[in-house]
Amino acid sequence: MWGARVRALFEGADLRICSAFWLFGLINNVLYVIILSAALDLIGPDIPKGVVLLADVIPSFVTKLCAPYFIHTVPYPIRVILFSLLSAWGMLLIALTPSYVDGGTISTKLAGVVLASLSSGGGELSFLGLTHFFGPSSLAAWGSGTGGAGLVGAGAYSLATTTFGMSVQRSLFVSAFLPIIMLVSFFVILPRRPSSRSARVSVVEEEGGIEH
Repeated sequence: MWGARVRALFEGADLRICSAFWLFGLINNVLYVIILSAALDLIGPDIPKGVVLLADVIPSFVTKLCAPYFIHTVPYPIRVILFSLLSAWGMLLIALTPSYVDGGTISTKLAGVVLASLSSGGGELSFLGLTHFFGPSSLAAWGSGTGGAGLVGAGAYSLATTTFGMSVQRSLFVSAFLPIIMLVSFFVILPRRPSSRSARVSVVEEEGGIEH
């Protein structure tokens, strides 16, 4: 029964659409997981790790609470570029600030966490809205990508810092380039025009367009 439903969901699905939305879900959430995985290394043992959790959750929550009332006025290409830049900027701010043992300020690192959180919240709103134009398979792919972010993020950070012996700063620095995948997914992988029946209304007219 469930197998038939899954097959029906992806019947006739465009591989490019599914791939793009899976990557959207993965990249939009993976930095959140990496930041939480590195929480102790970011702030040291003397400050509760809940501080990082709050900085990682509250900005995203506020964005998802307020942005739906105006974000539709911003074209999708601009949103994707903006969220990618915010994510990269936030992770670079975290990675390039000296560690607490070297005199680095925790507030600067937390500012980077806030930027990444804002990007994640805005990205979730935008990509979920975008699934309306690409059919049910895009929503399923998005959900699968968000689920994979937990495993990929925690696993990648663990492998980088333990198996490969990379420093925390270097691991976070490398992760700052992950938003490039989001840009490639939107501007290269995702078709210029929706192909599902739900997408007959032009995205250009309703949401500022996805022209790229």
